[in-house]
Amino acid sequence: MKKVVIIGAGGQIPQVLIPLLQAQEDVQLTLFGRTAAKLAYENVTKISGEVSNSSDLLKVLKNQDFVYMNFDNKAATELVVKAMEETGVKRIIQAGVLSVYGEVAEPFSRWNSRMMGGPVAHNRGIEVLEASELDYTYMRMTWLYNGENKEYVASPKGESFLGAQITRRAIVQFVMDNIEGKRNDSRASIGLWEPGSENKPKPDFY
Repeated sequence: MKKVVIIGAGGQIPQVLIPLLQAQEDVQLTLFGRTAAKLAYENVTKISGEVSNSSDLLKVLKNQDFVYMNFDNKAATELVVKAMEETGVKRIIQAGVLSVYGEVAEPFSRWNSRMMGGPVAHNRGIEVLEASELDYTYMRMTWLYNGENKEYVASPKGESFLGAQITRRAIVQFVMDNIEGKRNDSRASIGLWEPGSENKPKPDFY
Protein backbone atom coordinates (compact mmCIF):
# COMPACT_ATOMS: atom_id res chain seq x y z
CA MET A 1 0.00 0.00 0.00
CA LYS A 2 1.35 3.40 -1.03
CA LYS A 3 0.59 6.20 1.44
CA VAL A 4 0.09 9.57 -0.27
CA VAL A 5 -0.57 12.91 1.44
CA ILE A 6 -1.76 16.06 -0.33
CA ILE A 7 -0.69 19.30 1.36
CA GLY A 8 -3.05 22.09 0.36
CA ALA A 9 -5.82 19.66 -0.52
CA GLY A 10 -8.47 22.32 -1.09
CA GLY A 11 -6.94 23.65 -4.30
CA GLN A 12 -8.07 23.29 -7.90
CA ILE A 13 -5.46 20.73 -8.94
CA PRO A 14 -6.36 18.41 -6.02
CA GLN A 15 -9.99 18.54 -7.16
CA VAL A 16 -8.82 16.65 -10.25
CA LEU A 17 -6.12 14.58 -8.55
CA ILE A 18 -8.05 13.26 -5.54
CA PRO A 19 -10.67 11.20 -7.45
CA LEU A 20 -7.93 9.56 -9.53
CA LEU A 21 -5.99 8.61 -6.41
CA GLN A 22 -9.18 7.33 -4.75
CA ALA A 23 -9.61 4.97 -7.70
CA GLN A 24 -6.20 3.38 -7.07
CA GLU A 25 -6.57 0.24 -4.97
CA ASP A 26 -2.97 0.44 -3.75
CA VAL A 27 -3.12 4.08 -2.54
CA GLN A 28 -3.99 5.18 0.99
CA LEU A 29 -4.78 8.90 0.73
CA THR A 30 -4.52 11.66 3.35
CA LEU A 31 -5.73 15.21 2.76
CA PHE A 32 -4.13 18.05 4.72
CA GLY A 33 -5.03 21.72 4.79
CA ARG A 34 -6.63 24.47 6.83
CA THR A 35 -10.16 23.15 6.21
CA ALA A 36 -9.37 19.60 5.09
CA ALA A 37 -11.85 18.08 7.51
CA LYS A 38 -14.69 19.87 5.67
CA LEU A 39 -13.78 18.52 2.22
CA ALA A 40 -16.46 16.33 0.68
CA TYR A 41 -14.46 13.18 0.02
CA GLU A 42 -15.10 9.70 1.37
CA ASN A 43 -12.71 6.86 2.18
CA VAL A 44 -9.79 9.21 2.77
CA THR A 45 -8.12 10.53 5.90
CA LYS A 46 -8.78 14.26 6.35
CA ILE A 47 -6.63 16.29 8.74
CA SER A 48 -7.07 20.02 9.24
CA GLY A 49 -3.93 21.91 10.15
CA GLU A 50 -1.46 24.64 9.30
CA VAL A 51 1.74 24.22 7.33
CA SER A 52 3.23 26.87 9.61
CA ASN A 53 2.64 24.57 12.62
CA SER A 54 5.47 22.06 12.83
CA SER A 55 3.55 19.69 15.09
CA ASP A 56 0.69 19.57 12.55
CA LEU A 57 3.16 18.74 9.78
CA LEU A 58 4.97 16.08 11.80
CA LYS A 59 1.66 14.44 12.65
CA VAL A 60 0.41 14.26 9.07
CA LEU A 61 3.73 13.28 7.47
CA LYS A 62 4.53 10.38 9.80
CA ASN A 63 4.63 7.09 7.88
CA GLN A 64 3.78 8.67 4.52
CA ASP A 65 5.49 7.49 1.32
CA PHE A 66 4.66 10.30 -1.09
CA VAL A 67 3.96 14.02 -0.61
CA TYR A 68 2.16 16.22 -3.11
CA MET A 69 2.43 19.91 -2.16
CA ASN A 70 -0.08 22.03 -4.01
CA PHE A 71 1.47 25.47 -3.57
CA ASP A 72 4.83 27.15 -3.94
CA ASN A 73 6.23 29.29 -1.16
CA LYS A 74 9.85 29.18 -0.02
CA ALA A 75 9.17 29.60 3.70
CA ALA A 76 6.44 26.95 3.69
CA THR A 77 8.63 24.59 1.68
CA GLU A 78 11.40 24.97 4.25
CA LEU A 79 8.98 23.82 6.96
CA VAL A 80 7.74 20.88 4.90
CA VAL A 81 11.27 19.77 4.03
CA LYS A 82 12.33 19.95 7.68
CA ALA A 83 9.31 17.88 8.74
CA MET A 84 10.00 15.34 5.99
CA GLU A 85 13.60 15.01 7.14
CA GLU A 86 12.46 14.48 10.74
CA THR A 87 9.88 11.84 9.76
CA GLY A 88 12.06 10.10 7.18
CA VAL A 89 9.78 10.81 4.20
CA LYS A 90 11.81 11.19 1.00
CA ARG A 91 9.50 11.70 -1.99
CA ILE A 92 7.78 15.00 -2.81
CA ILE A 93 6.21 16.61 -5.86
CA GLN A 94 5.65 20.34 -5.59
CA ALA A 95 3.41 22.46 -7.79
CA GLY A 96 5.58 25.41 -8.75
CA VAL A 97 5.92 28.15 -11.32
CA LEU A 98 7.77 28.80 -14.55
CA SER A 99 10.63 31.34 -14.84
CA VAL A 100 12.51 30.37 -11.68
CA TYR A 101 15.68 30.34 -13.80
CA GLY A 102 14.68 33.06 -16.27
CA GLU A 103 14.22 30.20 -18.74
CA VAL A 104 11.07 31.38 -20.55
CA ALA A 105 11.72 31.98 -24.25
CA GLU A 106 10.42 34.69 -26.57
CA PRO A 107 7.81 35.62 -27.61
CA PHE A 108 5.99 34.25 -24.54
CA SER A 109 8.56 35.67 -22.10
CA ARG A 110 7.53 39.28 -22.73
CA TRP A 111 3.90 38.67 -21.77
CA ASN A 112 4.84 36.32 -18.91
CA SER A 113 7.33 38.80 -17.42
CA ARG A 114 4.73 41.55 -17.52
CA MET A 115 2.15 39.37 -15.78
CA MET A 116 4.57 38.03 -13.15
CA GLY A 117 6.37 41.30 -12.51
CA GLY A 118 9.75 40.26 -13.87
CA PRO A 119 11.66 37.62 -15.82
CA VAL A 120 12.60 35.52 -12.76
CA ALA A 121 10.30 34.16 -10.02
CA HIS A 122 11.92 34.57 -6.60
CA ASN A 123 11.44 32.96 -3.16
CA ARG A 124 10.20 29.66 -4.56
CA GLY A 125 10.31 26.14 -3.21
CA ILE A 126 12.83 24.94 -5.78
CA GLU A 127 15.57 26.80 -3.94
CA VAL A 128 14.86 24.71 -0.84
CA LEU A 129 14.34 21.42 -2.66
CA GLU A 130 17.59 21.64 -4.62
CA ALA A 131 19.51 22.24 -1.38
CA SER A 132 17.86 19.26 0.34
CA GLU A 133 18.58 15.54 0.22
CA LEU A 134 14.99 14.73 -0.73
CA ASP A 135 13.81 12.86 -3.78
CA TYR A 136 11.91 15.82 -5.21
CA THR A 137 10.12 16.79 -8.39
CA TYR A 138 9.40 20.51 -8.85
CA MET A 139 6.79 21.27 -11.49
CA ARG A 140 7.44 24.51 -13.36
CA MET A 141 3.90 24.89 -14.57
CA THR A 142 2.91 27.30 -17.30
CA TRP A 143 -0.47 29.09 -17.22
CA LEU A 144 -3.27 26.75 -16.17
CA TYR A 145 -6.79 26.27 -17.41
CA ASN A 146 -9.54 23.66 -17.01
CA GLY A 147 -9.98 21.09 -19.76
CA GLU A 148 -9.79 17.38 -20.55
CA ASN A 149 -6.51 17.36 -22.49
CA LYS A 150 -4.11 15.03 -20.64
CA GLU A 151 -1.09 15.58 -22.88
CA TYR A 152 2.00 17.36 -21.60
CA VAL A 153 5.54 18.21 -22.60
CA ALA A 154 8.05 17.59 -19.78
CA SER A 155 11.09 19.84 -20.20
CA PRO A 156 14.12 19.31 -17.94
CA LYS A 157 16.11 22.06 -16.25
CA GLY A 158 18.50 23.72 -18.66
CA GLU A 159 16.14 23.79 -21.63
CA SER A 160 14.21 26.86 -22.79
CA PHE A 161 10.61 27.08 -21.59
CA LEU A 162 8.40 27.35 -24.67
CA GLY A 163 4.76 26.59 -23.85
CA ALA A 164 2.14 29.16 -22.86
CA GLN A 165 -0.62 26.98 -21.40
CA ILE A 166 -1.59 23.60 -19.96
CA THR A 167 -4.68 21.98 -18.44
CA ARG A 168 -4.88 21.08 -14.80
CA ARG A 169 -5.82 17.60 -15.99
CA ALA A 170 -2.45 17.30 -17.77
CA ILE A 171 -0.62 18.43 -14.63
CA VAL A 172 -2.47 15.73 -12.69
CA GLN A 173 -1.50 13.18 -15.34
CA PHE A 174 2.17 14.04 -14.81
CA VAL A 175 1.73 13.62 -11.04
CA MET A 176 -0.07 10.30 -11.48
CA ASP A 177 2.60 9.06 -13.89
CA ASN A 178 5.20 9.64 -11.17
CA ILE A 179 3.12 8.11 -8.38
CA GLU A 180 2.35 5.04 -10.50
CA GLY A 181 5.98 4.63 -11.58
CA LYS A 182 5.43 5.38 -15.27
CA ARG A 183 7.87 8.26 -14.83
CA ASN A 184 10.63 8.79 -12.29
CA ASP A 185 11.52 12.48 -12.29
CA SER A 186 13.87 12.17 -9.34
CA ARG A 187 15.63 15.30 -8.05
CA ALA A 188 14.28 17.12 -11.08
CA SER A 189 12.86 20.52 -11.97
CA ILE A 190 10.47 19.90 -14.85
CA GLY A 191 8.86 22.49 -17.10
CA LEU A 192 5.34 21.48 -18.11
CA TRP A 193 3.26 22.78 -20.99
CA GLU A 194 0.69 21.64 -23.52
CA PRO A 195 1.92 20.27 -26.86
CA GLY A 196 1.12 22.85 -29.51
CA SER A 197 1.34 25.83 -27.18
CA GLU A 198 4.98 26.44 -28.04
CA ASN A 199 5.91 29.88 -29.36
CA LYS A 200 2.53 31.42 -28.57
CA PRO A 201 2.87 35.04 -27.37
CA LYS A 202 0.39 34.35 -24.54
CA PRO A 203 -2.18 31.74 -23.47
CA ASP A 204 -5.25 31.41 -25.67
CA PHE A 205 -7.55 32.21 -22.76
CA TYR A 206 -6.04 35.69 -22.17
